[in-house]
Amino acid sequence: MKQKFFSKLSQEELFLKQQVDDVQRDLNIALHKFENTTEPDLLDYYSYIYKAHMIKHGYLLNKLKQLYYN
Repeated sequence: MKQKFFSKLSQEELFLKQQVDDVQRDLNIALHKFENTTEPDLLDYYSYIYKAHMIKHGYLLNKLKQLYYN
């Protein structure tokens, strides 16, 4: 029974860690594009994208914390 619980926890943990890695990569891409554009509309766009990824990153980290501490 415990093995099944740990297996499920490990799968969810791995999935969340992969998502965190993906969001961190997306954050770096958005920041790079923001730094390398001069178009005002694109600056707004990349700043919104960056903020959205920051929110998602925080959400995923909270989910990981819940896995470890609950």
